[in-house]
Amino acid sequence: MTSRFDRLSLLDTFVRVAERRSLSAAARDLDVSQPSVSRQLAALEARLGVVLMRRTTHDVTLTPDGLDLLADARRLIGEWEAIEERTAEGGTLAGRVRVIAPVALGQSLLVNGTARFMKQHPDVTVDWQLRDDPIRFAEEGCDCWLKVGPVPDDTLVVRELARVERLVVGAPESLPETGDVDLAALPWVTLGPFEGNRIELFNREGVATVFSVSPRMASDNIFAVQQAVRQGVGVAILPRWFVASALDNGMLVDVAPDWRAARLPVNLALAAGARRPARVEAFAEYIAAWCGDRLG
Repeated sequence: MTSRFDRLSLLDTFVRVAERRSLSAAARDLDVSQPSVSRQLAALEARLGVVLMRRTTHDVTLTPDGLDLLADARRLIGEWEAIEERTAEGGTLAGRVRVIAPVALGQSLLVNGTARFMKQHPDVTVDWQLRDDPIRFAEEGCDCWLKVGPVPDDTLVVRELARVERLVVGAPESLPETGDVDLAALPWVTLGPFEGNRIELFNREGVATVFSVSPRMASDNIFAVQQAVRQGVGVAILPRWFVASALDNGMLVDVAPDWRAARLPVNLALAAGARRPARVEAFAEYIAAWCGDRLG
């Protein structure tokens, strides 16, 4: 295999095996035999003079050289796809967009926007994964990473889509019937990744108040926190988009209208590079507008 196209095919096979962590699964995806995949990997390793993968009967793991190559391989394949799209007739968007999104936003608001994008572009498919934990972008093989909070990877291109308002909410029956609300004295349900045992709120002038709490319940899942608050366990800091309907129907109330938690950014991260497939750029632009209209 000596042509430029063949070398790109070798990289494509390598990436597919890295993503699937299995030679047989990659072979099924590529509609070739497993021995063919093995030969292509061996040819790539021979060409580069390094070992890229360790194979066992149950798994495939990347070596340090393989991890280094993976990011470059994805970038080169993406740039080639961008060239193909630019020269294709008709300009129709097609192909797969791989997205990692936060759990709560991803299974509600963001998936609705993604579905509308797919209706507009029926030849685009989406691999939609929901995760709140930090990822290693190059290893995951995603095209777009949507994340609440900062993106801990300065090699990526990051676009801030919105800043989410967060307020203290509680069920009406869990609050004092009369008098001023002493926030520090209330029972609290906290979302571990953001509050823990320390509550920081800002008044309308931007002046902060900070106090410690001993949560009645703490969780790393926003759905569990909201459900506990609805059941009257305590109050919690939750994003407005997430509790808007509960506020409208009176199931929850804004406990401290003059106080808000710091707004959290919703970011979209993309791989660095001069060219990306048009479907990836189009999705990024669409979801950015969708978030800006609904979260800003």
